[in-house]
Amino acid sequence: MPDQVVNQLEQIPLFADLGRSDLRVLSKLIQQRQYEAGETICRQGQQGTSMYIVKSGELNVLHMDAQGIERRVKQLGPGDHFGQTSLLLGEPRDATVQAAKDSTLLSLNKVAFDELLHERPSVLQKLHMRPDVARKHKVRRLRFDWLEPDEFVIVSDHRHDIILARNLSVPILTLLAGLIGFGYWHLHGGGAIPLILSVIFALALALFILYLYADHRDEIYLVSNKRVLRRYHTPLGSESRVDAHLRNIQNIQEVRVGLLTQIFDFGDLIIETAGEQNHIAFREVPNPEGIREAIFEQRERLASGAKVQERDAIREDMQRYFDVQSKDAVKDVPPSEEEPVKRSLLRRILTPLQVFTYFMPSLWLEQGDTITWRKHWVALLKPIAPPTLLMLSATIVAILLLALDTPGAPVIVVYSIVIAIGFPWWLWQFDDWQNDIYQLTSTRIIDVERLPFYLWEERREASLGMIQNVKFEIPGFLGKLLNYGSVTIETAGVGAFTFDCVKAPREVQAEIFRRMEAFQQRQDQAAAARHRSELLDWFAVYDQVRGAGQTAASTPSSNQET
Repeated sequence: MPDQVVNQLEQIPLFADLGRSDLRVLSKLIQQRQYEAGETICRQGQQGTSMYIVKSGELNVLHMDAQGIERRVKQLGPGDHFGQTSLLLGEPRDATVQAAKDSTLLSLNKVAFDELLHERPSVLQKLHMRPDVARKHKVRRLRFDWLEPDEFVIVSDHRHDIILARNLSVPILTLLAGLIGFGYWHLHGGGAIPLILSVIFALALALFILYLYADHRDEIYLVSNKRVLRRYHTPLGSESRVDAHLRNIQNIQEVRVGLLTQIFDFGDLIIETAGEQNHIAFREVPNPEGIREAIFEQRERLASGAKVQERDAIREDMQRYFDVQSKDAVKDVPPSEEEPVKRSLLRRILTPLQVFTYFMPSLWLEQGDTITWRKHWVALLKPIAPPTLLMLSATIVAILLLALDTPGAPVIVVYSIVIAIGFPWWLWQFDDWQNDIYQLTSTRIIDVERLPFYLWEERREASLGMIQNVKFEIPGFLGKLLNYGSVTIETAGVGAFTFDCVKAPREVQAEIFRRMEAFQQRQDQAAAARHRSELLDWFAVYDQVRGAGQTAASTPSSNQET
């Protein structure tokens, strides 16, 4: 048996370059499984966990498209295999595989295979992956803190290197020409001055060249299994990132201008959403057609996966409907009623502390499913600077005058007037700062702008389902150091929401994206549940009509004699 498995593994291109010793170790991880005719081995949309080799029998490979049409795309027999992407990448299945006849399969689990690769790193180097799988496997190792647990990178790219070469050509040629000129000056009696100037000139241009290189590498274009993303991080510290969910993409324009774009295969991709502005632009990227196809392929995969899940849910509901008598009824358990917490005494105790919370409000406050953000403290510095300087200057002048034995009464009167003007001014600016809030709930985003002491209020709201893309910007080194920036949320029809000068803009953007994803999933599940309920209602009415028809057919006519 082990030798037979080794011989079968040798016939698979993925393991063709492995030595006999590696194949023997690999064969110990193989498990043999039996499947009866009609049994499903794996279903489209399920998370892939194993690779299979057909030892005997016959399998049908079925694929359902986004319109719900299922077709047989392939038939597998002895010696065939499937699931390479599941084994190496853990991607969801792209097709449903069913046994057309009684079949025997050999399976290789991903967890066990990953442990083998960890113990024997040389095995990974010898694997002969398909080109598309090898490219994905290389990119898949990229991890970012903003990725969701079930999210992975499909495409990661920069602008084409020919753009870098073009941008560097002028400063490099200028550097060479300058050094030649300074050298000529030095050789013709210029002395030490040309040498000193040449060093300064060379250092300045070298720093500029390094800046251009870093600027080129810091602009990243990413496609994950959930979204497209453009991230730009300048060498000077500013940073911006704009995301759009794949389902919100309406069109992708590919633009190529000039002969160089055709020779070196690069161009622009303009990814359009329903937002009024801030379409995501992939500028001068290599192989734009390939990136475009990867985006549409992932969109199709998401749509077909959702259709498969909908069909599975319908199947389960139909099975429960037609087999309701043979299954135990599931009773809903009413939620337990918790005794309300008495907080009146606690409120009275904490009331004096509210003065401190007023002057030190939280910049990120979570209460239940609602998150409230305020502007960063940096946004407070400019408006309170004039009254603060006024009161501080008046205090210093008053102290100096009293120290010089100036009559105290006039000084105190003037000082009191200045404080009476300055402190309300300062309090107005502070209240104006802390009253402007941004909120995120499980269903909506809210932008509240108030005048101090609630004299006026404007509130804008939008459903999370209307969000098209989310962008954040960090303004330079100070913004990076103090971790503040702006988050812009593009919506369909309502316009843009801008959360100005918020703390941790990366985390704010990530939280909005998470809430948006969860909201959309709930909406899709609710819509699917309503659709299934309508189907069951149709079947129930059909059963009633059919039963009534059968009863009428079996009932004797009133004129018929008995």
